[in-house]
Amino acid sequence: MKLLSLARDLQRRKARERQHRFVAEGVRTVEALLASGLPVDGMLVTAALREQARGRALMEAAEGRGIAVADVSDAELESAADTDTPQGVLAVAPIPERSLRAPEGAASRFLVLDALQDPGNVGTVIRTAAALGVTATVALPGTVDLWNAKVVRSTMGALFVHPALPMSWEAFADFAATHAVPVWAADTDGVPLDQVTTASLPAHLALVVSNEGAGLSAQLSAAVTSRVAIRMAPGIESLNVAVATGILLHALRVE
Repeated sequence: MKLLSLARDLQRRKARERQHRFVAEGVRTVEALLASGLPVDGMLVTAALREQARGRALMEAAEGRGIAVADVSDAELESAADTDTPQGVLAVAPIPERSLRAPEGAASRFLVLDALQDPGNVGTVIRTAAALGVTATVALPGTVDLWNAKVVRSTMGALFVHPALPMSWEAFADFAATHAVPVWAADTDGVPLDQVTTASLPAHLALVVSNEGAGLSAQLSAAVTSRVAIRMAPGIESLNVAVATGILLHALRVE
């Protein structure tokens, strides 16, 4: 399949799963992809990109790695892109093979996404997890595809280096039980974060964050061992899940 046709096909989740590939759009995202060292099948570029110093540097980096670069028209690129303004470049790459590893060292943190459906939020959450040293991020069923083009862009390159992967709840529960990783959940009815002491934090911990509207799924609700909450001002019931996740991860991290 030609690269342009493949990129168009990869707009659909089923195609990404079948082809085991994803699309990265925009100069910054493609720069991050190349810098990550992940394999890349090829790039589509427009004439406008070749006129920019940053664009030429990007193509030189690709050609230096032996990555095929194909010229397309603006209309052709837009037909394969998720955005209205893909910035003259799009790359196709294999989805990296990832799996959860046993906790290593003195401490570890796992982030579990329970039915988070907004790709922008999920991308921000993954970027935040990477920045705060989370060991790995797990996407449970009902969560948006991690390799959705908007998720990829929203991670600002973090998805290329941070271990993030889909798993069934059963598989993750088995992992947590096997490695004695307690499962905590963000919940408005939980213990306020300011009452959680450093001494009370387990060395290894999995934090579950859920869909803002739906809350914890019944399966997860029965399995978590502790619930934590962010104390908020009167009249405020909830925070955006990406904001809340950042606060929680920062408070629960171990140095």
